[in-house]
Amino acid sequence: MSNRKKEAFLKYGIPSLAVIVIVIQLFFVNTKKLNKWKGGGYGMYTEIHYYYNQIYIPGMSVDSLLIDNSEMKSTFGYLMLMPNNDNLEKAAKLVLKTTGKDSIHVQIWKPIVNSKNGIYSRELIDEIYLKKSDL
Repeated sequence: MSNRKKEAFLKYGIPSLAVIVIVIQLFFVNTKKLNKWKGGGYGMYTEIHYYYNQIYIPGMSVDSLLIDNSEMKSTFGYLMLMPNNDNLEKAAKLVLKTTGKDSIHVQIWKPIVNSKNGIYSRELIDEIYLKKSDL
């Protein structure tokens, strides 16, 4: 490779590739609810880590569902990482199958800190109502 081509590649090719990666990351974050911490980490310090997302099932302890159930841990882990409709539905179906209930209501909450006044609160990301008869 000649010096001219090498210089052009280093000057324009690598920065262009970096911009393309950033655009793809931002596209997935805004359209597919990909967590900002994943896929390059662009924007990772703009929100609290996904580990602190909370799965809430009214009338049921989520911790008791996770005990000795690796499939539940894995499914809930993906739901916290990427709280999209597919993962939410998969988690709700698994809870219905595991508990034997007729219906289930699953919510995923994200912690929010207001930087202006320092108030900590939660925001509902998504929720699903699922009946056994809908399956």
